[in-house]
Amino acid sequence: MTAVKKLARPEAYLETGSVERVGATLLVRLASSSCEARRAKSCLVAPEAGDKVLCAIEPEGVYVLAVLDGRDGAPTKLATDGDLEVQARGGRIAVCASERVDIVGAREVAMTGAEVHVRAKKGAIAIDELGFFGRLVQAEVTKIALVAQEADTILTRLTQRAKRVFRFVEEIDQTRAGTIDLRAQNMIGIRGENAIISARVLAKVDGEQIHLG
Repeated sequence: MTAVKKLARPEAYLETGSVERVGATLLVRLASSSCEARRAKSCLVAPEAGDKVLCAIEPEGVYVLAVLDGRDGAPTKLATDGDLEVQARGGRIAVCASERVDIVGAREVAMTGAEVHVRAKKGAIAIDELGFFGRLVQAEVTKIALVAQEADTILTRLTQRAKRVFRFVEEIDQTRAGTIDLRAQNMIGIRGENAIISARVLAKVDGEQIHLG
């Protein structure tokens, strides 16, 4: 019985075959001859050349229902021609792998949830442009190392508490403020090759001892 006669049968039936070519359609080798076939919508595993498949043969054509077996060591690929949505009503979805999990989007990758938790021993993020919008940021870290060409910060209030602060500026260190109040419990040292103190109204130096020169 030829493949053409099989397709002419009024009833649908199942038959196994092997994929010979993958393209816009699949070329499947059945028991007697090869024929064009389409992947059924329920067959999410993308067939590859050499895979053993289960086909539904009916007057309208041949449909690949499932991939039964493939080449040893070849990855299993889930593929659809349009959008794919995985939904668990009233439950959870877990994606697990013994080695690595990759999430790749040609345009965008979006994550939405009431809470997002990320836990890892090590992490690396490479982003050309980053925009962050939030109400509160809390961080507890042991050490931070930041290397940048420029840093601009606009704040309403800034409070810093530290045991030791070291600043090393090679060129210009400039501060402009309405009022500057510097206080030290022990000593303040100001040293420079040239020192200029200028006041438009009043300049006052007060202390139990004042040494000039």
